[in-house]
Amino acid sequence: QAEAALAQEANVRLEHSSPPRLPYLTAMPRKPFVGGNWKSNGTIESARELCRSLTSGTAAYRNKVDVVMCPIAPQISIVNKFVRKSPLRVGAQNVSATGEGAFTGEISAGQLKDFGISWTLIGHSERRTKYGETDEVTAEKIAQCQAAGVSVIFCIGELLEEREAGKTDEVNKRMMDAVYSKIKDWKKVVIAYEPVWAIGTGKVATPDQAQDAHAAIRKMISEAVSEEVAQSVRILYGGSVTPDNCKELIAKADIDGFLVGGASLKPTFTDIVTACVPPIPLKTPKFGKVSGVEPAARGVNLYAKVVKAPAKVEGSEDLMELVVGDDTGVVTVSVRDDRAKLCEVGKTMRIQNAHVVMIKGFIKLTVDKWAALKLADAEQEVASVNEKKDISAVEFELTKD
Repeated sequence: QAEAALAQEANVRLEHSSPPRLPYLTAMPRKPFVGGNWKSNGTIESARELCRSLTSGTAAYRNKVDVVMCPIAPQISIVNKFVRKSPLRVGAQNVSATGEGAFTGEISAGQLKDFGISWTLIGHSERRTKYGETDEVTAEKIAQCQAAGVSVIFCIGELLEEREAGKTDEVNKRMMDAVYSKIKDWKKVVIAYEPVWAIGTGKVATPDQAQDAHAAIRKMISEAVSEEVAQSVRILYGGSVTPDNCKELIAKADIDGFLVGGASLKPTFTDIVTACVPPIPLKTPKFGKVSGVEPAARGVNLYAKVVKAPAKVEGSEDLMELVVGDDTGVVTVSVRDDRAKLCEVGKTMRIQNAHVVMIKGFIKLTVDKWAALKLADAEQEVASVNEKKDISAVEFELTKD
């Protein structure tokens, strides 16, 4: 019955729905964030092996995604050493609601800061449901961290029966309302929405369900604090996140990353992190004229008409040369014969990302495997060609540069 209710809900788009994520079009882009909660797992040796694996794959997301791993307290120091030369950061799984003093077993926010730890989890569902942490306790913990300058991953989320009763937004609002007055610096807060019924169960909120909840949380923050804070705060999804389902989730507009449990204990955790790397913004290439082709130029983009058919270069098995031009002149182009078949006399070609080579002071345009070559659209046809100005026939002075 519970699964049927979730499936039915997945087919209904709620009022909080937003369009697909387009990071490069967002007015205030939010840097993706991925947290790894190791819970009460692992030994020093297993931590060493995991860190060795994770640090070997950081090049793909360095400076593009913030990553914080939260091992068990006794391992914090050694894990910090394992990852000190990488972009990975280490956080705590819990923090005291009090300062220093006669509080046996507690670790204060100030002590975390003194220990070089700048992140901690607060309000995880396991702390709430198994250890009785109330909204008031989580609020005091956040206050302690704000005072000490420790950043917080603040966890919220509903139980299955609350989801089925349609109380998801009500529960999340209650948990958020408890902490607004304690937060002075929102740059040190990340929200993690973790539907409790999806944590460690293998069940995952559909991308639309997760997006609806995230959009609702962002709206709550906008109304309670400000639109500026709402648009800048990062909201993570947590609940049986894996390399297989993370791409669909991160594509949603209000999902800014993940808080990962069991999957953060595997080398494939890196795959989840790299899935969060924002796409490179697509830029419309600028196209120039043949007369603008100069020695050593790279990334040359032209619309040019073929005026001399491709011919095989003597001494080469598959290299061809042809001549293209526009109203400013003509230039010789080198291209492999499999692509030269497109280049018929009278056809206008779209040449993109070509580069110039110099041979004894004369230049040729080269279309290699990194360049694009295809027929131009009708509106890009070159009407006339100035064949009197041959750029490739001009002798350029050779320099050491």
